[in-house]
Amino acid sequence: MRYWIWSVRPEHYPAFVRTGTFAVRRVGRTAVQEVRQGDRIVAYLSGRRTIAGAFEATSTAFEDDTALIPGGAYAHRVRVRSLVTLNEEVRVPYEAFAGKLTVLDEYAHLDDPDRQFRAIVQRVVHPLPPVDGKVLEFLIRARQGTDFEAVVAAYERFRRAQDGEEEALPMAVHETPGDYRRPSLDGWNRADALGRLIESIEARGFVYQPWQVAAYVTALRTKPFVILAGVTGVGKSRLPVLVAEATGGAAGLIPVRPDWTDSAEVLGYTDLQGTFRSGALLAKAREAVERPSQYAVAVLDEMNLARPEHYLAEVLSRIEGRQSSAGGGFESPPLIASSKVRLPPNLGIVGTVNMDESAFGFSRKVLDRAFTLELSDVTLGTWHAASDIEAVTRPWPVAAWWPRAVTLGGLGALSKQEARLVEEVIAVLNEADALLAPAGLGLGYRLRDEAVLFVLHAAETPDAFRTRDGTSVDPLDLALFMKLLPRIAGGNQSVRRALFALLGWAMDGAALSSEDEVREVLDEWDRQARPSYLTGARYPRTAARLVLMTERLLADGYASFWE
Repeated sequence: MRYWIWSVRPEHYPAFVRTGTFAVRRVGRTAVQEVRQGDRIVAYLSGRRTIAGAFEATSTAFEDDTALIPGGAYAHRVRVRSLVTLNEEVRVPYEAFAGKLTVLDEYAHLDDPDRQFRAIVQRVVHPLPPVDGKVLEFLIRARQGTDFEAVVAAYERFRRAQDGEEEALPMAVHETPGDYRRPSLDGWNRADALGRLIESIEARGFVYQPWQVAAYVTALRTKPFVILAGVTGVGKSRLPVLVAEATGGAAGLIPVRPDWTDSAEVLGYTDLQGTFRSGALLAKAREAVERPSQYAVAVLDEMNLARPEHYLAEVLSRIEGRQSSAGGGFESPPLIASSKVRLPPNLGIVGTVNMDESAFGFSRKVLDRAFTLELSDVTLGTWHAASDIEAVTRPWPVAAWWPRAVTLGGLGALSKQEARLVEEVIAVLNEADALLAPAGLGLGYRLRDEAVLFVLHAAETPDAFRTRDGTSVDPLDLALFMKLLPRIAGGNQSVRRALFALLGWAMDGAALSSEDEVREVLDEWDRQARPSYLTGARYPRTAARLVLMTERLLADGYASFWE
């Protein structure tokens, strides 16, 4: 396989990509004859001084006089397939590779690197040494969804690998399992800090179970999109503010209105005078970018007064495209094409929801992309502030909010204990998937990865996952509750069978199949005053919610996680 740099006029490049054909007129035709199937081609836009993509030749050279470009005879051609086609705003600029290519040595008699490079592109099709081809291909892949700093960092990593300092990993930054380096927190202790956070909130007189605070923090770290559910007045909107205040962060409220039918109010729009008006979330993202050392949360208050899948459509897609950021953590691609603002590593999105007749239900698209934490353990008799604890702000380093990875493939090396934990969680998810798949409710890779990462993150602060009386709460139970149960809905026979089976599985590992068996469980739960926690069950909170969902199914003919 050989590498080639192919100079293309910018106005002709779209036609080359669309037809899967690279072509020349006269200059370059000799080199085209040397291109072989499987060779790599780097597309350089001559007038823009940018690299626009990487392609693979799928044929040898051939002649064709039919019009490829209106008014232009490009007779000498090669068929190609796209490997990476970069959008205009993220193409690799000349400055990213200027002076770094060894092919310039062939034109050493020209004393200026710019003149040397011009001599190359003037030949239209020019062979590249393998090392140059790999560097350019790496920069192209690294450029996907990143900024210039990420490209430079990627290049430097590659160069160090070439010098033997690191293992060479010539692939996209976000695809590199070991690319993300766990941040050094300079002696900061996560377990102690979370314990102090829980105490500080309690000292101010706000009542949350310790595991609720721990689950919120861990979920937000794992995925920067968390839904807080519960009845009115339990502190859904207050929790993000309290956590931000106690950790030196920032929390801004964005009240959702029922008339939000698209992303205009969230991301922005262009008014009749041609002026772009930033939306509320875009403004929060810009503020977070300007304050990289502070973790910020945008709180979408009563987010289901409108349909989140409509006004958050672009945001939900961008969250899934997060990649390694040059400064650490993970960031999204640009939120909108007209702006370079991204969801930075120091911004999370939290939505609060009330499930009543004035609100919309959630689509699978939304639920699959969020952690849904229900604040339902209400103890009305607890109202005194903890007088022996001081409520103070103890700033957290922003890196404390960064996840270890966004997918399991990005985790890199694990300890034996961590690897065993990952395998255990995956085994549990496989069991659940076998019960849900026949009803069309099978689990996907996203759910698997996020559930496993949540449990891994929770394992760093085990003492925080407890009730107020000190009873331990299983993070895997919470992961199942938050990621698996909200997506279960329906009333047909397949959903009915899946729900019965899952209920028995959550209680003792043995699926239930008959309605009589299920009703015995429901009767016992009712005699115990309908608790949100089934003592003795394999997954106590998951089992209790499944009992409630099954009761609704038998009474109303429809099962749902929501009221």
